[in-house]
Amino acid sequence: MRFSVVIYLLVISSLLFSGSFHKEFPLQTWNSQYPESAWGAVYSKNIVTKLVSDKVVAVNVYKTKEISADPGAGSFGKIAHTYVYGTGFQDIVGITYDTRLVLLENKLKNTPESAGSTTPEFENKGEKNLESYTDGNGEGTIGNGEGTMVVDDFNNDGKYDLFFYNSSKKAVFISDFVSFVKRDGGNLKYYDVQNQDEDFITDWTVSAMVSFDYNGDGYKDVIYADRAGRFWVWYYDPEEESIGKDDIKLLFEDRDLLSGSDKKNNATVFDMGDVNNDSIPDIVAGYTSKKHIFIYLGKIENNKLTFDPDEKIFLTRDDGSLEAAEIDKSNTQSKSPKDLPSFAPVIIKITDVDLDGNKDIFVATDAWRQVATDAQGQDENFGGSVYLFKGKEPEANRPKFVSLELVKGEYRKNGTMYDFDAGTIGDLNNDGIPDLVIADGNHTGNYYTIITKIENKYNTEPGFMISDYMYRVVGIPPSDLSNNFIKKIKVTVQFDKSLGDGYFEIRYIKNGIKDSRFIDYNNYPLMPGIPGNGKKVSELPDDGSDVGSFQTEIEFEHPVPKPQVIIVLKPLNEDSAPHLVKLIYEVETEPARAVIKEFNWSKGAEGIR
Repeated sequence: MRFSVVIYLLVISSLLFSGSFHKEFPLQTWNSQYPESAWGAVYSKNIVTKLVSDKVVAVNVYKTKEISADPGAGSFGKIAHTYVYGTGFQDIVGITYDTRLVLLENKLKNTPESAGSTTPEFENKGEKNLESYTDGNGEGTIGNGEGTMVVDDFNNDGKYDLFFYNSSKKAVFISDFVSFVKRDGGNLKYYDVQNQDEDFITDWTVSAMVSFDYNGDGYKDVIYADRAGRFWVWYYDPEEESIGKDDIKLLFEDRDLLSGSDKKNNATVFDMGDVNNDSIPDIVAGYTSKKHIFIYLGKIENNKLTFDPDEKIFLTRDDGSLEAAEIDKSNTQSKSPKDLPSFAPVIIKITDVDLDGNKDIFVATDAWRQVATDAQGQDENFGGSVYLFKGKEPEANRPKFVSLELVKGEYRKNGTMYDFDAGTIGDLNNDGIPDLVIADGNHTGNYYTIITKIENKYNTEPGFMISDYMYRVVGIPPSDLSNNFIKKIKVTVQFDKSLGDGYFEIRYIKNGIKDSRFIDYNNYPLMPGIPGNGKKVSELPDDGSDVGSFQTEIEFEHPVPKPQVIIVLKPLNEDSAPHLVKLIYEVETEPARAVIKEFNWSKGAEGIR
């Protein structure tokens, strides 16, 4: 006799049977390239994060008109690296070639009425010479300012930290660098990285670092690329309160980046962001002596982010010709870098410059990387080009772009800005739309700001944000995920009714988005209490203040590993829109449940099969 039963087996890898977690947004600090990260989101469309009446808000985007490159003069003399920090009219921190740490204040703060329309100017508001600092043994100095750097809140204290690594294999970590410069607060740690081989350097001034919590411990780590085309994870050490000296692991390498180049005086250039809208970070990389740009799509394997260089996508080929990008014949700015004498990337930055939901890629070039011949046949360095690869809807999970030439570039003998060194992305004019600043630091100190011009009217198309997987949002480490599948999600939203009106929706994705073709929020169910046309902000209950609140929750029949939440904002009209000021996620978890079917019992020699 044989019979079958279905049993539910609780898979328990520790004594943790269930848990409760919560997280409040907006964060105090966030990545300016991806403003949706202030709200725990990995994707957004038609939503900006900006400062309104001294509050950080998420609100619908204004109508956009054009993307322009506007020149500025003088502010970036000798500056090799830049990063933005702060909120609203963001400021810039820089490191100079002679190792001074410089704070450049955004002068638009003095004229807030000019938000969204004016090219910013910057003023030195403090600096500190790092040359005198020695390593932990009181030996050696930092040396030079060539290399790469990244800024983030690595230790989650709400203050911006800075990590810098130079071409002499010296690393510097500065916690709370603003206090470090202004009030002698903060803290600097410096060490040699001599236990790595000779190619573990960035042998020029490029963008070759990003911050990313790779191991899911709640602290940002550093992804770094060296001159040999190798990508590394450089882990944060919570005990040392710094990026660790020795905890460095190879992520992947691609020798095709070099493609036969001499590694000396060269570097890998890259940035990381989700360019195909599958909620997984990707890498876009180039090399300082080559015209090609590669895209490595990220994968999650065993709860780890991985990349396969054999499956890379060509944004541009070795001769600069386009592959994953195309020419828009209706746009006179749409050109191919193949037509340039030289296209030598030193700055690669990913962002959604017009907030249409598709990531865009900025590439700025240096004049010292490739030799170009001018019209008279003379060898002259050519550089200073700026290209925007404008994102389109991905096709079959593969990113697509339109190639736009924002700045053509110049021969060395002709140009005042032919050689870019430093570049950063942030909201410089407080319109919520990311801007790019690129500077010729070692020659003129001049710079360009790439700004999306706007009208002061809301885009009435609904905007929405999709959260990261909920376990990441609330800080559950991947190693604990099997004990903490999500059973219940509670969402609380608060809107400032005095700032605008409109409707909102809260929806949920039970099993996570795996394909960018399914990113339409209408494909997913509403949370309880949300009517089909959305809930009106002005009708929310309040406590006598201008802040209206709403709370909803969903409980799954069985716990799931990767649910996501969608926040939808709908303007009332082009003059009024909802202003989200607080978002709270609370989750309850249970261990994973494995359903074992066809568990067959029988008599005789067959036993259990």
